[in-house]
Amino acid sequence: MNQPVTAPAVTWTAGAVARMLDLPPSTLRAWHRRYGLTLSAPQTGTHRRYGRADVDALFRMKHLIEQGLGTETAAARAFHADGTTDAGTLLAAVRGLELDTATALLDAYLVDHDVVDTWEHLCRPVFGALCGPDADHCVDLVHGLAWAVAAALHRIPAPRSAAPPVLLACADGDRHTLPLEALRAALAEHGRAALFLGGSIPDTALRDAVARTHPAAVVLWSSRPAAPPRRIRAPRLVLAGPGWPRRTGRALRPASLGEAVALLSTGTR
Repeated sequence: MNQPVTAPAVTWTAGAVARMLDLPPSTLRAWHRRYGLTLSAPQTGTHRRYGRADVDALFRMKHLIEQGLGTETAAARAFHADGTTDAGTLLAAVRGLELDTATALLDAYLVDHDVVDTWEHLCRPVFGALCGPDADHCVDLVHGLAWAVAAALHRIPAPRSAAPPVLLACADGDRHTLPLEALRAALAEHGRAALFLGGSIPDTALRDAVARTHPAAVVLWSSRPAAPPRRIRAPRLVLAGPGWPRRTGRALRPASLGEAVALLSTGTR
């Protein structure tokens, strides 16, 4: 089995990070001096270098300060063990349409948690909070959160593998692509390559794609009522989402993201 390839670590200078945070460089220096911020990136010279996790922690620290937390408390929560992002912190960022902060919070959570955990314990609860009684007034927030989640998931690199890929697509007429974005990223963590065709794929186009790629499995998502596709020649057909009828013939029906990952990570190599 081929192992996933880790992307080279990227670091930034203090000046670049200050610009990203929209802070004076003197503020960043003061934070280091007063609160002893510990950086995860290797420090080999006389100037500080910041890795992705460090930038995420600083975004989280700034957000907590803007929410009214004292600077020392915000530093402790952002840089130490009790600084884990929770759904409430992410929801507050999204409600303020602070989407760069929301993405940074998701990035930071993904440092210590896998995609399935992030989806189930962070993303879904926040989407649920936005889809309550005031859902008609939260469409912009839902779209903003979806953008932030997709941006964070896209940073998970695709594995290099000679094995046939898993083909992912949304049923014709369905454009809710985010669940499949999460599945692609979760499979990548398991070294499983996936090819995502996007939203609203007609059955004829899906059959053409199957003929071209010879996938190990086809996953078709539908959030609205849909009929199972016909004549899909793949070893496994997986119908995901709430739109499919109860009986779907030979197709498999995972009930959750974790179940889909387990199903597609085994027996399809």
